[in-house]
Amino acid sequence: MDRETALRIIAENLERIDRVEKVPLEEASGRVLASDAVAAFNVPPFDRCAMDGYGVKAQDTFGATGFNPKRLKVIGEQHAGEVFQGEIGDEECIQVATGSPLPRGADSVVMVEYTKLDGEYVEIQSPVYPNANTSPEGADIKTGDAVVKAGEVLSPAKVGALAALNIQSVEVYERPKVAIYSTGSEIRPLGVDLEPGQIYDVNSYTLSTVISRNGCIPVRKGIVVDDREAIESAVREASGYDLGVFSGGSSVGTRDLFAETVEGLGEVLFHGLQVKPGKPTLFGLVEGTAIFGMPGYPTSCLSNAYVFLAPALRKLAGAPPSEPRTVTARMGKRVVSSSGREQFLTVAVEDGVAYPVFKKSGDITSMANADGYIILPVNLDVVEEGEEVTVILL
Repeated sequence: MDRETALRIIAENLERIDRVEKVPLEEASGRVLASDAVAAFNVPPFDRCAMDGYGVKAQDTFGATGFNPKRLKVIGEQHAGEVFQGEIGDEECIQVATGSPLPRGADSVVMVEYTKLDGEYVEIQSPVYPNANTSPEGADIKTGDAVVKAGEVLSPAKVGALAALNIQSVEVYERPKVAIYSTGSEIRPLGVDLEPGQIYDVNSYTLSTVISRNGCIPVRKGIVVDDREAIESAVREASGYDLGVFSGGSSVGTRDLFAETVEGLGEVLFHGLQVKPGKPTLFGLVEGTAIFGMPGYPTSCLSNAYVFLAPALRKLAGAPPSEPRTVTARMGKRVVSSSGREQFLTVAVEDGVAYPVFKKSGDITSMANADGYIILPVNLDVVEEGEEVTVILL
């Protein structure tokens, strides 16, 4: 199956998890808001001085220049958090700090850079217009505004907007829980000594990182040996989560039992993709839960996790699709593609030149040393050295 068709099938068979929880604002960054955050009051809640200087009546400054300043009497000063109790009259002013309320009687602020203090008076060396250097009440947020809407991801700036409204906790969608299994009798957990023919579990760690970075909670369930009962038990267990991801066991072989187990317990929607690396990728449903079967080779597994798993995770989490970041570069080496499949060629980018770093599907450094990848179409045979290419950054 081609990449675009596979992505469409994945999207059609997934829905956002609608479970909601309330979290403190300090823990809300990166979460998806479940209901509109509506302002209960104006921000700022008063007319505010936007600069250090002097609160004045603008008409008292008209015509002021450095050679012919206007002299105003200073009748007080006001720091941030303070409120001047009096009222400014004609040709009067008070010294104000940024963020403090605009004094009664004043309609603008003269920046301190355009003034010179002379005893009880200040010389205004440049005129201001009404409302200059001020922030009117409600200029930022008005009562009733939906400051952050349901479905939006809470960025640092959006969290700041909620804090300005004294919102101390928010309702967000729960992070979907994703069960991760590494299959294969040759796979061993970290921390043990390897016997001949054994390798360490790489995929559950790379998959966990992709899952957590795309709004979900990874739950590493361990290693499943090549045994029909063990695989069936793991698939049944995975169907109790929001998503199940298995690596290994999905290629064609006498001991690869995963695909027929998914077929027996549910439905396989596709098995095998027209991509390199990552051809033996599976997607199916068991008791309504989506199940991914990722390739066992670390590079194939991680590559397809970026391309196929990440969009699925974001849809489950209610997060917006991730827009890929790309750069244009020149190919640093001639590349021949003879796979007859769409190829994801990993590259390192240096000084605008893309150098292939792909070794083999089993070599994790094919990804670890890469800045991104180039998609080589099915019908493309050669990319010449110096040819312009688009690199999708990891």
